Formats: sequence, structure tokens, C-alpha cells
Amino acid sequence: MQDESSDAADLSELVTVHVATSDFEAQTIATVLRDGGVEAVVFGAALGAFGLTGSGSRLLGGVPVQVRAGDLERARGVLRANKYLADSVDWDRVDVGEEDDAARKLGTRGVFTTSGRWLAEAGRVSAIAALVFGVIVLLGQCT
Repeated sequence: MQDESSDAADLSELVTVHVATSDFEAQTIATVLRDGGVEAVVFGAALGAFGLTGSGSRLLGGVPVQVRAGDLERARGVLRANKYLADSVDWDRVDVGEEDDAARKLGTRGVFTTSGRWLAEAGRVSAIAALVFGVIVLLGQCT
């Protein structure tokens, strides 16, 4: 039988509600959660301290957004509710002022493009396949 203090500790333990592909995405999701009354933390800055920003954080699987275990279902509900709100924004009609070349170039550079994301995922799958193949060859030599 567990005591009440261990149950309380379990509910306050941090759990991952979402793994974002960038610190920007993680911070945006955390803001949505906070606006919905759920405290959220992002560990993107911790990854940055080790020089793992941008593509480095993606190699580790992304940037985790975490909430208290007791708030997990409520957090998922907040994200579900806001998904429809985000989809309703027609960004082509939002006046963001003058479009500058630097912003346009940022949107078409490297891993920020669809093909860049596809190439990064293909590289990850290739590395895993090479590792599995190496283990199979090693096991074959042992027999």
C-alpha cells in the first residue's frame, strides 16, 4: 500500500506531453498550455547549453515540453482545443508588414524545408539500418 505522500510525488513528477522539432515550436506549445492554465516547462535552453540547438536537438529526438503528471490529461485537452483554433488562422491574410528577404531565406534554408526534414529522417533511418546490419554481421561471424 502506498502512502499519500508518494502519490502526491507521482502526480507532481514531470512527464512529456509533446516533443517539438524546434525550441520555437516547444515554446509556442508551452505558451498555449500556460494560457490554458497548465504549467509547462521546456528544456530547449538545456540542450543549447551543450551546443545542441537546431539540428542537434532533432538528432536527440527533439525538444521536450513537459507538464506535471497530474496535469497530463488536462494538458492534452488544452492542446486538442487549440489545434482547431490554430488551423483556423489563414496566415496569407494576416498583415505581418513588409516581407523581407532574410525572413524568406530563413523559410527555405536547409532542415527548415520539407525536403530537408525528409533528408534528416532518411539519414536517421539509414544510420539505424547500418547499425542493425553491423550487429547481424557480427552475430553471423560468431556462429
